[in-house]
Amino acid sequence: MGCRFFIAWLLAIASTGSALQAADKLNSNERRALSPRAADRLAREELLSILRPSGRFPKGMMRQVRSMWFTTKSVGTSIPGLCARDTLILDYAPIIAPVNTEYYDYEGEPVAPSGVETSRQYRFVKAPTSSLLNMSASLPSTSVWRGECRSLKDDEDDRGWFSAPDPETAVRGWLAFRVATAAVQAKPALAQPCETYRRAGQKLDCQATLAMLDDLGKLNGVALCPASAGKSCYKIDVDNFWITVTSRESADGPTALDVESVKVEEYIVVT
Repeated sequence: MGCRFFIAWLLAIASTGSALQAADKLNSNERRALSPRAADRLAREELLSILRPSGRFPKGMMRQVRSMWFTTKSVGTSIPGLCARDTLILDYAPIIAPVNTEYYDYEGEPVAPSGVETSRQYRFVKAPTSSLLNMSASLPSTSVWRGECRSLKDDEDDRGWFSAPDPETAVRGWLAFRVATAAVQAKPALAQPCETYRRAGQKLDCQATLAMLDDLGKLNGVALCPASAGKSCYKIDVDNFWITVTSRESADGPTALDVESVKVEEYIVVT
């Protein structure tokens, strides 16, 4: 009986794999023609197919399981050299909420899925230049299945992945950081007030700090910040610093001469 069950299980896996391979060739009309049940089953199988293995339930600082994280395989974006992936967080909540927290058995009480959260991250596989801003608008729609992104290994660490509202903001934000670094090297007064930071026993001023942070592998996030008319503002999270850059707006991307102010703030990472 056990042997028969094992063979049936293998055949089920093989049929699912072949069904997914066949589904890759279905066009939009064929997909819409599927019955509700078949469409639901196919979409669920395809969702699982793009999720990378998650590993064990994380512990961290929480005594009770609160989430499980999944990431998708990387794909290309509208900008050459910029890849993307999605993070899906499956949230959990206790079935019986604690009444008396002093005697509540956090590890022993059952939990169940309560919802999902999603976010998108980006990664540069090629250092961006201002020419990409014009190029992405003039090029025809590019395939997301580009080899430069699909070749990224599933077991690769998270170094270089960062958050951003969209691909163009990702490029413009990093370019703003690069020109701000150059501007402060030429005119230190742009970064005022400028604190002195300590790294590896050494004192670093803003010029040295920005030069140390000029590494795409340290980039954590790019965000827009409020700016007056004719100005642009980007807040770049790199290593454990926030770099806020305000400059004159430029369609082709800012230059060092456009930079009006640079704010450097160190923050503490709590794990």
